[in-house]
Formats: sequence, C-alpha cells, structure tokens
Amino acid sequence: MNNETRLLSRAITDRSINLLFERGVQDTWFVDSDNLRVWKFVREHFFSYAEVPSLEVIQSNFPSYKPIEVNDSIEYLIDAVMAERRKASTIQMISNAIENIDKQKDHEQALITLQAGMIRLEEDGLSRSYDLDLTKDATKRFEDYEWRKNNPGLLGIPTGFPTMDLATNGLQPGQLVVIVAPPKTGKSTLALQMAQNVHMKDKSVMFQSFEMNNHEQQQRHDAMRAHIDHGRLRRGKLLPAEENRYIDMLNKMETEHPFHLVDAVNGITVSALAAKIEQLKPDVVFVDGVYLMMDELTGEMNTPQAITNITRAMKRLAQRINKPIIITTQTLLWKMRAGKVTADSIGYSSSFFQDSDVILGLEPVEEDETIRLLKVVASRNCGPTETSLTWKWNTGCFHDESEMTSCEFCSDWSSNEHD
Repeated sequence: MNNETRLLSRAITDRSINLLFERGVQDTWFVDSDNLRVWKFVREHFFSYAEVPSLEVIQSNFPSYKPIEVNDSIEYLIDAVMAERRKASTIQMISNAIENIDKQKDHEQALITLQAGMIRLEEDGLSRSYDLDLTKDATKRFEDYEWRKNNPGLLGIPTGFPTMDLATNGLQPGQLVVIVAPPKTGKSTLALQMAQNVHMKDKSVMFQSFEMNNHEQQQRHDAMRAHIDHGRLRRGKLLPAEENRYIDMLNKMETEHPFHLVDAVNGITVSALAAKIEQLKPDVVFVDGVYLMMDELTGEMNTPQAITNITRAMKRLAQRINKPIIITTQTLLWKMRAGKVTADSIGYSSSFFQDSDVILGLEPVEEDETIRLLKVVASRNCGPTETSLTWKWNTGCFHDESEMTSCEFCSDWSSNEHD
C-alpha cells in the first residue's frame, strides 16, 4: 500500500489534519486520483466545520473508499510522502531538461526547466522546512540578548550611511532591502557605494548588475573607492595625486575580503543567482536592476506576475541563506507626486512593497545636482527617516552630507562632468 494512502487513512482515523497543514501538505502531494478526491473533501470539510469528517460521512460520499489500519506515526508518514514526491518531482524535472537537450537541442531551455523545477519544489512545500519552535533553545536566545547587551550598536551590518543605520539597525540576516529611485537618479551608484561601505567593514560582497557590465561597474567602483575623478579615470588622465590614491587603493584591496562583480551573463533568474551565492558565499548580496530578471515560473520578464514571482523568490532566498539581499528597482515618474518617491510610486508590481523589509528611496534635489535625498520609505521596524547625501562624481564622494566637513576630498570639488 502506498504511503499517501496510509497517510490519508491515518489522518481520517485520528480525525486530525492540523499537522498536515503545518507541514504544508498540498493537493499536489496526492498522485492517486481517489486519494486526491478524498483529501480535497476532507480539507474542505475541515475549513467549513473546523473538524475532520467522521468515517461515516466520508463513506457516505465515497462508498468505495475504506481507510486502512496504520501503525506508523503521522509524522513519519508525512516525511515518507514528502520524500517520494520530492524524488518523483526531481526525476520529472531532470527528464524534462534532458528532453530539451536531446530532442530540441536547447540547452538554455534545459537550464530554465531545472531552475523552474527547483522553485516548484519549494512552492509545492517539498523543500526543507525552516520553521522555528519558540519553545526550544530558550537559553540560546538569552545568550543572544546578553551578547547584544555587552556589544551595543547595530544589530546588522552598517550600510555606511549613519542616519539610515541608526533608523534601521543596519542590514540584518534574512532581510530583503529595496532601493528605489526615478530613472537616472543614481540607484545603481547608491547600491555600489553601500556595497563598498559594507566591504570596508571586512565583509565579503557579491554585486550582480543587470544595468551595467562589469567593466563599467569596476571603473565606477575604483573612482568611488579611491576618491578620484570618474571622467579622468575613464580617459586615462588622472592627476598625479589621484594616480597615487588609485595605486594605494588597488594595493590595499588585494589584502581584503572578496568583492565579486557578477555580470548578467551568469544568468538572469533567481535560481542562477542562488547558485552563484552558493559558489561565492558572500556576507551580503546586491542585485542591481532586479526588474530586468526573468521569472522561471512564467518564462516572462517585466510583467506584473513575473516581477511578483521574482520578489517572492528573492525574499525566500534571503531567508534561506540568512543573509541580507539588497535589490534596486525604479519608480514610475507618472506615479510620483511632486517628485517624491513613495511606496505607491514603485513600478512594475506592488510585491516590492509587500515582500521587502526596508525600502530606501533616492530622490534628486532640483536646485543642486551635487545632492541627493535618501530616505526610509517603508520599514517593518522603523518609521520614516531621511538624510541628504553629498553626490560628487569628480571626487567620488557619496555620503551623508553631515560628514562633508570631515571629508578631505569634498573640499577639492570643482565643476566637472557627472555620470
């Protein structure tokens, strides 16, 4: 007798399916059509009457169905069915990918099939559970508190923008942080500066951009990190003092934690991103231009459903790897009121607001192109906050304006080209 029949029989006999719901048992777990019909009836009955139907009720609706006697625990049976379904789904996923290669000679589609299959395993509740029992590990939780007590400061990793860090407590494990701005305002620059700030706190960084190639990002990074003119760096015309700073910065970076720039050619799906994270094992992940990614479930890009699926997958990924993931996206200009970035002005999908833990908005300041306004648009743990940022490409200065007086490079500013 198969395990799904045994599981259903045990649940009906015990008149208890709470554990099945807790473990995420879904309709897709039941391959046998008779078991599926009975399971759906039991589930709907439970939602209507808050109880599992009696054996008499079931047999009156399904005269040929007879539960069998089962001695194994319901916990074991759930694990057994889950293992069988995971195995069957994995075999089917691999078979479909092989068919793409053998018959259609389409290697890209084979990879997409594998990536979509991995997401379906999670959607169907067949991936591992990361539930937390609050009645367990109480001692460990108090030890965590005592560590915070004896080590006051941020709970997470500093972004390098003190006003934001004070409000949000830094970038914390499992968070999905969204940076949103109007087109050409500097969201990519802000993300890259934040990545540099994180890296300078002895953290390894992975920065994947769907907006620019690695060479462009490298030049921007070097100009910002060494505080040299970006335009002169690109043209090979650095001033002697800038060349010296550039050489010093490059030499110092060779002794530091990895800072990986990942080009979009490595994949445009969340599964490809997850695979790269597994390979590089960064402390913090940045994804620039997430709205340019492809959804593995629909095969679509830039549609509301595709973006919703991507942000949901990003949130689950952040939680699974227990590391902060920072993504960037755009506002729609027609949805902005008086040039202000709000949660309602985010383009493509409302899922950015629903799935994020923190939304940081970046706005231009019309009267001064060397300033940007950075603000907490929404957060699960703090209220609205904002600060002005110095924004100077010719000195590589992108920081809280309050730090301008202590910045040795800001005073060197003069008119120059801006990117």
